Amino acid sequence: MIDTSMGLKDMSKRDILVNVAVLIGFIILCMGGGGIMGAITRNDFGDRSEWYKALIKPSFNPPNFLFGIVWPILYLLMAIAAFAVWTKTGLTKEPIPLVIFFIQLALNFIWTLIFGKAKDLLASLVEIIILWLFILLTIKKFWKVNRGAALCLAPYLAWVTLAVALNYKYWELNPNMKPDYSWFVLKTEL
Repeated sequence: MIDTSMGLKDMSKRDILVNVAVLIGFIILCMGGGGIMGAITRNDFGDRSEWYKALIKPSFNPPNFLFGIVWPILYLLMAIAAFAVWTKTGLTKEPIPLVIFFIQLALNFIWTLIFGKAKDLLASLVEIIILWLFILLTIKKFWKVNRGAALCLAPYLAWVTLAVALNYKYWELNPNMKPDYSWFVLKTEL
């Protein structure tokens, strides 16, 4: 943890380097993790996916291109929020806010695999509701440390709220869609 209450000119070079390294680390974790999930599932969403194209979608389904614009912005805001909390709490002084943040981030990545790879509409619905609750908990914990950080997560909560509604409608409108967990099974050749 670095005390960022002092001005930049009052900080040592070491403190500045630590801050920059931690910020870059959060950006890599959030945006890089999102990018990896996007690469793993690039053929499972949008126009590249026969399965996704075949889904009956609700009238409020956003156009596919919008997801590629919104998610990088949200991941960047998550990184900034986590960094802002880290500057106040570090990982040892008050670890709970960042631990909850890391749990919600993992749930975010896992949803992509359950929905996109496994094509399990019910399991992804349950998982995204849990994710939504962890985002809300993260905002609550961040609010106590840094209100600006909590506000950075508000667009993320709004977007995931839409995603919960979409996931529910996909499940409701496509009752005959069967999950495919074959991607998760390790295949070995003898």
